[in-house]
Amino acid sequence: MKKLIVMIIVAIFIIGFQVYGQQNDYKEYAGIIKQMKLTGDQEKEAQKIRIEMQKQMIDQNAKIQKARLDLEEALKAEIPDKSVIEDRIKEISELEAQMHIIRVESWFNINSILTLEQQKIWKNVLEEQPAVRGRMMNQGEKMPMKKGVKNPAQKKAKVKIEKKIEAQKPE
Repeated sequence: MKKLIVMIIVAIFIIGFQVYGQQNDYKEYAGIIKQMKLTGDQEKEAQKIRIEMQKQMIDQNAKIQKARLDLEEALKAEIPDKSVIEDRIKEISELEAQMHIIRVESWFNINSILTLEQQKIWKNVLEEQPAVRGRMMNQGEKMPMKKGVKNPAQKKAKVKIEKKIEAQKPE
């Protein structure tokens, strides 16, 4: 019972930090866009990409929240089934990995509409400012991404990201 209460408290804090982070994300995003000196068309296209990403993120967050409720239900079962609980945890991990992929795809979509000079700024801003990179790419995580991948869903996401990066490189 104590574990369940701790899990619920942690979930509430995570959700609270995400909401706070999202309020600041747009201001930072707008600053980055301004720094790149986008044309009107580029600005419209970047806005369209950002809004599409946000819609996908909302849908993905809803799936994650439902999966977390399913996990909570499995944990509260009169006789908890270990395999069901493990399946729920894996499902949540895969959904979270998909969120990272959505963010990376959005980053590359914006990158594709930029000039080479703007791409350098876009890349440098995300590399030089870990807090911005964290919120833009990891929704609230302010620390640099850890090296090494722990679970299968993260490994799949990493492979997809690496393939996407490789495909974008000039030959």
